[in-house]
Amino acid sequence: MCTFDFSLWYLSGSTSVVNPQGAFAEARRGRFPIWPEWNEADINAEKWDAGKGGKEKDKSGRSPILHVFEDPEGKIELPPSLKVSFWKRPQEILINRVPVIVKNETWFDLFSANEHLMSSELMRWIISEIYAVWRLYNASGQSADAKAANEVPPLLWKPWEHIYSLCKAVKGHMPLYNSYGKYVVKLYWMVRTFLPF
Repeated sequence: MCTFDFSLWYLSGSTSVVNPQGAFAEARRGRFPIWPEWNEADINAEKWDAGKGGKEKDKSGRSPILHVFEDPEGKIELPPSLKVSFWKRPQEILINRVPVIVKNETWFDLFSANEHLMSSELMRWIISEIYAVWRLYNASGQSADAKAANEVPPLLWKPWEHIYSLCKAVKGHMPLYNSYGKYVVKLYWMVRTFLPF
């Protein structure tokens, strides 16, 4: 189980391909968080907000203070190819709109919304894998027969069912935008018993 602070980051520049890991890998050693084993009871008991009603008045009574989730691990370390100019939260960018986690329940486009991440091989790989799993599991609904019959086929795999926020860990849940900024993402790790020598 992994908890994320979904602040948005803005990227600039590019990196050299000379030594993509080098000192960066050395600096990170020992900082990898050990996440607890997945437990639906923990998700169902999760406190999704600040516990203070989200906003409270400053002691002087001037302006409301918005409480937001700050990851105890600090800002996430991004791949070296992603240069962060500054961090912002979704509500700081989408001023006239409420951000959503799932915009369309029958289709999604991870590529155009994430063009700023495509300079990173790791991010391209992650986005491509999510899209590949979507296509493999839901290919029957994309067939010509299904389209000709104007059927809306059931989706067998939905990536947003691995994101939890303001919801319980039940089948078919829908994560909601959390202005506090706390989300839990269910990750799977594949371990191979093939050792390099």
